Formats: sequence, structure tokens, C-alpha cells
Amino acid sequence: MSLPLPQVAVRSTVYRDVTPDSFEVTVRLVCRTADAAAAATSLAAGFARIEQTIDSLPGPDLTIERGAVSQRKVMWRHHPDGAPITEWIAARHVVVTGRDNQRAGAVMRAFAELTDTVDGIELHGPSWRLDNDNPAYGEVQADAVGEALARARRYAVTLGGRLGTLIELADTGLDGGRIVYAEQASFRSGGPGEGFETMDFTPVPVQISATVDARWALIVP
Repeated sequence: MSLPLPQVAVRSTVYRDVTPDSFEVTVRLVCRTADAAAAATSLAAGFARIEQTIDSLPGPDLTIERGAVSQRKVMWRHHPDGAPITEWIAARHVVVTGRDNQRAGAVMRAFAELTDTVDGIELHGPSWRLDNDNPAYGEVQADAVGEALARARRYAVTLGGRLGTLIELADTGLDGGRIVYAEQASFRSGGPGEGFETMDFTPVPVQISATVDARWALIVP
């Protein structure tokens, strides 16, 4: 019985930090009252102020995505034998996306200034993102294949042989780039963007990775 042909198998993972293509800021308004109509009215009035701020943002590069209105009733008791307490919660959010990353702080600041007069505003972001067609994805895949080939060749040479035919190359997955968040802001009443000046909104690189498994025939003397 002939012995199986020797093979070289390697796994290669390559990471890269990539400058983000865009940022996102999420503005959420949550209104809580004991009455359903009052909650809806408060939400409409507060969101109108948010729309005014959106209209004041300069530049054509911003994309605005408005979420649907949600309203629900919540009931609880302070004590097991106490009377039930009813609260109506109305909420809506808007996501602002910009491609000029240097403007992220200005966008955050514009909405933070509302917190002195509009109760229930929450700001989240900025989050830094990569486009799906960013060339870095293809580059990191090619780097992973190149590293796998180089390692396999080193192993073959160490054994006094050389690489033969490629038997298998498997892409175990491309990490699409984790969303990177800068310092988060969640403001309510108590001053327009209080503490905002201490936050750093410098764009943060997005890390992506690619992993491949590869096997080659090993030719030895």
C-alpha cells in the first residue's frame, strides 16, 4: 500500500486598520407621560425641533434616514399590593450619515444643543463605517493568500523540498469590519451638550481581517 502524499497546510489571518469612509450619528427622542395623546403630542413637537436642526446642517453630503414612530403602554407597581402605574412611551429616531468625517463633531454638537430645551433626546455616535466596496477588503484577502503561500514555502524549504500543486484554498470568512464607536453621548435636560467639550470625535480606523486555509502538495527528495 502506497503512503499518502505529504502536504503542507496553513491558515493565514491578516488584519488591517482602514480609514473610515463615513460616520453615523443616531438621534433618538423618547417621550414618557401618563397619557397616550400627551406622549404623541410631545413626540411630534420634539421631533419638529430635530427636523429644524437637520435643516440647519450645511453641506450636501449628509444622508438622513428617519425611523418609524413607536408608542407603547407600560404598567408596573411600586409595591406588590400597590395600585398599578401606567406610562405611555412614544419614540422615534433619525440616523444622520456623513462622508466628511471631520464634520462628525459638528453634527453631534448641533443636536446636543437641543438638550437644554427638548427633553428625552439621546445621541449615539459617531460610529465609523466602511463602504461595502472599499478596496481594502480585496487587498486584505490578497494579503492573506500571499502570507499563506509564503509560510507554506518556508515550511517546504525547511524540510528540504518544494511546494507542489495547490490542493485547496478556502476562505473561512472576511470580517466585514467591526463598527467602531467613538465616545458615546447620551444627553437629556441639564445644559446644551454639557460635557461635550471633553469628548474626542477624531475618526477612528476600522479594523478588518481575512482568513484563508490552504493546502499544497509537498515535493520532497
